[in-house]
Order: sequence, then C-alpha cells, then structure tokens
Amino acid sequence: MKPEDAAARARAIIEANVDARVETVRVLADAGNEYDIADQRLKEATAAHEHAWSAALTSGWSEKDLRATGVKAPGQSTPKARKRRTTPLVTVPNTEV
Repeated sequence: MKPEDAAARARAIIEANVDARVETVRVLADAGNEYDIADQRLKEATAAHEHAWSAALTSGWSEKDLRATGVKAPGQSTPKARKRRTTPLVTVPNTEV
C-alpha cells in the first residue's frame, strides 16, 4: 500500500468522525433553542394563567368556588394518573380426574 493511500484513508476516517461529532453539536444547539422557546412559552402561559385567575377573583369568584369548578390555581401541578397495579394471574392446577 502506498503511504499516500494510507494517509488518504486515515484522513477520510478522521473527517467522517469530525463530521459526526459536528452534527451532534448541531443537534444539541437545535435542542437548546427549542428548549429556550418552550421555556419562554411556559413563562408566558404561566403569566396568562395568573392574570386570568386574578381576573376571576376580581370578578367575584372565591378561590374555593374556582377550585370547585375543577380549574387549577396558578402554581398547581396537573395531577398525574396513577398506574394501576396488576397482580399476575395465578394458575391453579386442575386436580380433578
């Protein structure tokens, strides 16, 4: 094998590795940008929720009555559905002959 051929193959291997690594940084930067957008939207939604809650209180609703309607107050997390526990079926051998 010619040294130039080996060097060309080595360069191709290195460049492929660099390209793959650079792509992971591009994907990471894109994910970071999406995160920033989502974070800003969350802040805006939180402010809108707090404003709507305050407006409802100002219009005469009490916190207790608002909660009774099923709406959540600002700062409350959404309740998560519990996973049902399932017990494995137990098979009983048939002893009747």
